[in-house]
Amino acid sequence: MLRFHPLAGSILLVSAIALTGCGSDDDAKTGGNNSGDNNGSEVDGGNNSDDTGTDSGDDSSDTGDNQAPTISGTPDPAAKEGEPFSFTPTVSDAEGDTLSFQLVNGPAWLSIDAATGKISGSPDADDLGMAKGIVIRVSDGKKTADLQFDLEVAFNPVEQAIRTGNAMVVENSRDLASAALRTIENNRSRFAQARIELFQLNTDGAAKSDSLTAIDWDPTHDAAQISATFGENEAILISNAANEGKTVYNRGFGVIGESDARYLVLGGNPMRNRGSANEQMYQFMHNAIVWLSGRDNFDTKPLKLVMAQMDESYWFHDASGVRKWLDDRYGEAVSYNAQGDCDGAKLAGCLNDNPDLLIISQKSEEADVDAITATVAAAMAKGTPVLYLHWDGNLTSLGGQLFTLFNVSYQEDNYWKRLYLSGYDSIDDMGEIPESVAQVKTMLTHFESEDYAFDWSACDGENCSAVSGLNAGFFEGADQVRNIMSNLDKNKTNIFADEGKRYQKLLALLGDHYRASVTYPMDKITTEDNAFLKSLYADYSVYNYRALNPAQKDMGNFSRSSFNHVSPVTKTIDMESKRYFRAAGVYALPGYTVKVTRLDNADVATSIFVNTQRSGATHQFEKNGYTRPKFLQTPKFSIKSGESITFTSTYGGPLQIEFGGNGKNVSFRFENVGEHPFWNGEEDNASFEQALAQGDYDWAELVTPGFEVHSKLDKMRKSMQDENWKTGAALAAGTMRYIHNFPHVLAGFKGPGIDVVAEIHDFATAHNLDIEHIDIVKHMNADQATCGYGCSGNPYDAYWEFSPIGHGDIHELGHGLERGRFRFSGWDGHASTNPYSYYSKSHYYIDTGKNPGCQSLPFESMFKVLRDSVSESNPQAYVQSQKLTGWSNGAGITVQMMMTAQGEGKLNDGWNLLPRLHILDRNFNAALASEEAWSAAKSNLGFSQYSLAEAKSINSNDWMTVAVSHATGLDFRDYLTMWALPFSAKASAQVASFSLPVAPRKYYASGGDQFCYGLDKPSILVDGVQTWPSL
Repeated sequence: MLRFHPLAGSILLVSAIALTGCGSDDDAKTGGNNSGDNNGSEVDGGNNSDDTGTDSGDDSSDTGDNQAPTISGTPDPAAKEGEPFSFTPTVSDAEGDTLSFQLVNGPAWLSIDAATGKISGSPDADDLGMAKGIVIRVSDGKKTADLQFDLEVAFNPVEQAIRTGNAMVVENSRDLASAALRTIENNRSRFAQARIELFQLNTDGAAKSDSLTAIDWDPTHDAAQISATFGENEAILISNAANEGKTVYNRGFGVIGESDARYLVLGGNPMRNRGSANEQMYQFMHNAIVWLSGRDNFDTKPLKLVMAQMDESYWFHDASGVRKWLDDRYGEAVSYNAQGDCDGAKLAGCLNDNPDLLIISQKSEEADVDAITATVAAAMAKGTPVLYLHWDGNLTSLGGQLFTLFNVSYQEDNYWKRLYLSGYDSIDDMGEIPESVAQVKTMLTHFESEDYAFDWSACDGENCSAVSGLNAGFFEGADQVRNIMSNLDKNKTNIFADEGKRYQKLLALLGDHYRASVTYPMDKITTEDNAFLKSLYADYSVYNYRALNPAQKDMGNFSRSSFNHVSPVTKTIDMESKRYFRAAGVYALPGYTVKVTRLDNADVATSIFVNTQRSGATHQFEKNGYTRPKFLQTPKFSIKSGESITFTSTYGGPLQIEFGGNGKNVSFRFENVGEHPFWNGEEDNASFEQALAQGDYDWAELVTPGFEVHSKLDKMRKSMQDENWKTGAALAAGTMRYIHNFPHVLAGFKGPGIDVVAEIHDFATAHNLDIEHIDIVKHMNADQATCGYGCSGNPYDAYWEFSPIGHGDIHELGHGLERGRFRFSGWDGHASTNPYSYYSKSHYYIDTGKNPGCQSLPFESMFKVLRDSVSESNPQAYVQSQKLTGWSNGAGITVQMMMTAQGEGKLNDGWNLLPRLHILDRNFNAALASEEAWSAAKSNLGFSQYSLAEAKSINSNDWMTVAVSHATGLDFRDYLTMWALPFSAKASAQVASFSLPVAPRKYYASGGDQFCYGLDKPSILVDGVQTWPSL
């Protein structure tokens, strides 16, 4: 047949020829490029066959009438780089003799089964091209027959994609899905031989009499649950029981792997002799040492160990316990260093002596972590095996870096689940792929077949969890892929910079391929299902910590894709650290590799990330709502002093810096970035306005010390068009005053940019109460809302443009400030949300004399309910029947209580009731920590008659009855009874003990929004006679 070679562009002739008698021509006899022991016994090229077709082997006995075996078949003329190739010939023998096979002149990557003649192997890039004159030789012990063929190893675009990280060299995305599926199958048995050795199994993996099939090991609650990285290592000790009646989970406690060196990572320390382990577990540990070191002749050549970073404390006798275990097992057949002699900087010297094994844990000085990790990596690169024994249940800095080196993930502390191994038999897991990989396999199988089809009518709005097959067929696998990619980013791992991680590379490349063909908008019903799911997979598989990550061609309403009009710059950013994050003021251009270098030495943890959007702000299941990628915000890339990191975002966006603490001066150099519209001071007024007008970017940011706005360009333009904020400076000043200052005053905080109001602070001082200091930056995304039209959080997000006095903006902030305890039973959740907006707006009126734009509350209708109740036989029942529980009713009652406190002269400003309640609430919660704390604080809090147990179980009605009375100096019991807001006898007795003047049954007459112009309104007695005045 004729075949085109994609590399050389030539036409090649491929043939398969069966030869009997002598077996082959002279070239085949030479043995050519033999592949070694896996190809059967070597061919003796010294005995040439004669013309009669007699056996060319060493057997010189009379063959009599023996006939040579026959062999036939036509191997595939081409093998594909990186893919498995196999062929089994058809053979027969007239005498029925036992046959054996050899591979002659075969390439190194090809092996043969000597009993069946099956040839198999997977060529790589070095094997590209034509191998001629390959021979499969069959022998009956007397005579031979040959099957000769040529075999071309063809270029495989999938392999090139894996090598280069460029998915687009592959024409059809199905090839990537297929390659990923093959990779999953090929990894099933990767560590089968190791399991056989470790668990003393038969060569076929079955159990024998002395196999370790009933291992007991309780690693205790001071242990770590760990997980393997599929394709790189494998979990071999998996929990199957739980202490204290807790739920059983199958979690890894032991992972083996092999790269340049073998390693075993244990989530606990069975050598410590704390906890329970049976003799089978100890035999496993011996087998592990044999497997790791590659020998078992310790009696003739003692085992030479290095031990490092082991704890020795009251609870953890790791250093001494491991040494005792080794002494008890091996006596004089083992040697090791003294405790501490190989810790920290001394480890490198110890490893220079080429030990059989390094045993290491995770205890270290912070300053030594990087050096220890580098030393272990260098030792493993030279072939030194490692046994890692986890100390305690948490993960230290050293443990985290070693886990990254081992490709092992920390799941969680075993303290909470108390998992252990009981009668564990590894055969149950042998050859099985992890559940997480099985979920990915299911998804990939659908992509390979392109057979996704769903009945979307089962969706309830955006909730499509009831759609049959969607979760199991796609989301379970997609979630696993997202976890993989996120962990790679968090660990700053560039998988395309090194060999290995084939599985992970293929998953990333498949997403890259799909991402190149995404077109927005999409709709779950009108968009073809496979195209819809491919786009979602592209979102879930996004991976940034690499050099090649092309800009997504269509990013919908998030941003343009091409920034060819922008010239990248290098810029140094200096700022003061402030939790939780701050905008850097530079832009990661999509598809451009960004380099960030930290230039300072400040003692504060920092991380870099791109974008602030929450994933929920992309509404892929809303009608025509899939309008942009879902996971726009990258994971956080930690960066230490002096460190440089590089990454490439396919989406691009404003860069952010996360901080672990406040008040440190930090400095970063950003290379290959853009400069979008960014305001950070009055000096930016002109450039900010110019950049907004020029429109080179689709995002703009305005930052203040306490609040930052991350806005779509069009929305920021609208914000700047408001007559109140004509410059960036004006917008920033308004933001600090109405968004940062006043809401936090009302919430009872102190801190930078927050006014000190004497009536609030004096109350705290008089009652020996703490005022919490707050110094964090809050954020708003003027973009799309995660929920509703605006959605709370930090950042909160909304469809509207930002305004410092916008009700929606302060409302969403209010969600982060309000306390559920301030709502009486049955009140709507938003009843406690809006006062922060009202307070800022009231000060806007004081500042400007302009309409504050407050919401209208139903003061008149609520008064009429109270008035009419007086004539009822059961006034409280009547009021309750009117259901004054909506958000506007609750807000109205709260404002009326403020007016009462001000009207009765107990507060100069009735608004100050709310911050006093916040201060009481925070101190109340702090006092619940212990009997001692409660005893010391309860009188100052106004709850002197409450025990700690009673305080912990108090309901909101009782708490408010006591707290409002204590905060105002008025007895509010009768007032709350007027509103049909019940309280207990306990709360009543507590208030009675204050001996306060009674809050009168008065109502303050205010127009719907007039309370924002001031709380000093005329009062009306609630006596059943008074009527609503003309206002």
